[in-house]
Amino acid sequence: MGKFLWGVATAAHQVEGGNICNDWYEWEKEGRIKTGDSAIVACDHYNRYKEDFELIKFLNNNAYRFSVEWSRIEKNEGEFDEHEIEHYVDMLKTLKEMEIEPVLTLHHFTIPAWLYKKGGFLNENFHNYFALFVKKVVPYFAPYVKYWITINEPVVLGMFGYMTGEWPPGHKNMQEGFSAIKELLLSHLEAYKIIREEKSDSLISIAHNMVIFEPLNRFNPLDIVVNKQIRYMFDYAFLDSIFEGKILKPLGIGEQLQDLKESLDFIGLNYYSRTFIKFSPKNTYEAVDKGELSDFNNEIYPEGIYRLLIDLKKRYGKAVMITENGVADHLDKWRPQLIKDTVEYMRKAKSEGSDIIGYMHWSLMDNFEWAEGYSMKFGLFEVDFKTQERKPRQSAFVYKEIAKSEL
Repeated sequence: MGKFLWGVATAAHQVEGGNICNDWYEWEKEGRIKTGDSAIVACDHYNRYKEDFELIKFLNNNAYRFSVEWSRIEKNEGEFDEHEIEHYVDMLKTLKEMEIEPVLTLHHFTIPAWLYKKGGFLNENFHNYFALFVKKVVPYFAPYVKYWITINEPVVLGMFGYMTGEWPPGHKNMQEGFSAIKELLLSHLEAYKIIREEKSDSLISIAHNMVIFEPLNRFNPLDIVVNKQIRYMFDYAFLDSIFEGKILKPLGIGEQLQDLKESLDFIGLNYYSRTFIKFSPKNTYEAVDKGELSDFNNEIYPEGIYRLLIDLKKRYGKAVMITENGVADHLDKWRPQLIKDTVEYMRKAKSEGSDIIGYMHWSLMDNFEWAEGYSMKFGLFEVDFKTQERKPRQSAFVYKEIAKSEL
């Protein structure tokens, strides 16, 4: 698939600023951001993207994973803003001129407010609305894009939006969560077919978040059983549905969709941490984090990338792009070593036959971390959100050195 891709990743709503026509802005107006922060300015990446691309070059990176904001392009149902489409075309052109490979995400959590008011991901026509959007924009973007991510973290979106209630629309209904994830599976399939028809040599995937789940007590059969259930639901049900060509439980009832089998050219892997699962009589299970913890209270466990790469190789036999990996670490205490250790574990997996085509560090710079506001610092570059000054952390220099060579 060509030269190894060293890159960084962002998401439109988290960095652009000015996104006032989506569900997350509605959520913000309701006072649902824990810190009271607003994404109305964020990193001003919408206006400063050329300067930020220079930061990518500083890192010796040759790739950038970013997303387009659906609600900018289709503010009102069926009305597409050509000016906003051309904005993203200009970003893509600039990246190509700078010899930075775009990895383009078409959906990264947010949806237009008009669709949110129609039921969002629970609307049984959601995948059709998404297909209309994709059909509109792909011909503009296709001349500049080889690597496509259709959907970012569908399981995470279903879980936080519809099971835990931490994200919009704030529901707490497990079956609704599975229904939302199913709509995103159908949305991925529709997008895949549109992209493939427009540009036959495209390489298309999703960005799928996986966690290393382990039973808290490996000798307790209840911990073992519930851990197995959680692990399958979170890590494998979505991917298995694609590779088997049917919507598997708990996302569906085995509905056959043969086209699904051919709808993943590589696996996009987002990986951050390990968690331990404990059986709980009241809530079925509890998640327990141990060891060295990030600012998000997630375990820092770089070996997990090796374990997942080997597991994906055995289970699916597809090439993998690490589409996100990083740590919330405002002091930059853990990040430099995490990057080094993660790359060494990637090399170990590669030596054992894992086909790894790229690594996108999350994130280029500090940004709006959804319900956590600006409190979580994931950036290789520190951002002063009052002045918009970007300053490299020590981890940026570590990654800059690593990116000089092949994996």
